[in-house]
Amino acid sequence: MRISGLLLIGLLMLLLSACGGGGGGGFGGGAVLKGRVVLVGTGNPPNPRATVEAGGRSTQTDTQEGTFQLSVTVGTTQLIVRAPGLPQFTFRLPVLQSGQTYDLGDLYVGPQTVSVQGRILNALTQDSVGDAEVTLLGQRAFTNPTNGRFTLNDVAYDPEGILDPEGEVNRTGFIPRRFLVDQPVVSGVIELGDILLLPETDENPPAGPGNVQGVVIVPADSPVGVRVDIYSPPSATIPTESAFVTQSNGQFRLWLLPGDYRLVFVKGSRSATRTVSVSNLQTTVNLGQITLQ
Repeated sequence: MRISGLLLIGLLMLLLSACGGGGGGGFGGGAVLKGRVVLVGTGNPPNPRATVEAGGRSTQTDTQEGTFQLSVTVGTTQLIVRAPGLPQFTFRLPVLQSGQTYDLGDLYVGPQTVSVQGRILNALTQDSVGDAEVTLLGQRAFTNPTNGRFTLNDVAYDPEGILDPEGEVNRTGFIPRRFLVDQPVVSGVIELGDILLLPETDENPPAGPGNVQGVVIVPADSPVGVRVDIYSPPSATIPTESAFVTQSNGQFRLWLLPGDYRLVFVKGSRSATRTVSVSNLQTTVNLGQITLQ
């Protein structure tokens, strides 16, 4: 009888462990999802709090930070967020593995949903890039293997919002590329056009003198040592990279991928600023003379 009783207790403990609660506890053969639900217009968590559902299980977000944690089976492929007064948002999950915890980051919700479309191309060859992962506001999609196009559905949108959301493209063999979404909504769709990726295996910068050039002048001083801070997008507060003028005549050439930039030239207390748009790698943009004041 004692042995039977111990076996019964053991079975009960196993059953309780497997069933688990609805919130964040782990369970046999499962994975743990965690993240934060925020409003696209303000960056604040929904209040009243949102309900997060995945794999037949659900939990609610924290009212202070919007965070959540949820245990699901490894076959779960999507997560649903429901917030009072807002449409339902469905987020695609990565392939889950047993015993792993996945931080989904910030999942954005808002008063409207839009689709975001575009195409990923190789910056050097202009060939389409298939199977690249595109992420934006918590949504993820992969580019078509044939033509490099992608569509992100259920992207949160707030017509009263003041911030332009930023996304990212990742593909093995290419340098990750961030992009800004500032295009208008037309019939519920934002078309981004072409986004170019630079291969890791090619020279960076590519062979050649560069595609942005100019001459820096520092009155009564040498231009050697002038620092060029490169901001992308132009509204960025931290430069993505910096370069230095090394020629005594002030000439410089930079390699910049297609996109919009703000260049700040600095030496001591003197500076000058220029904005530049690069359309492709084959066309040279000449900024002319740049005098530091």
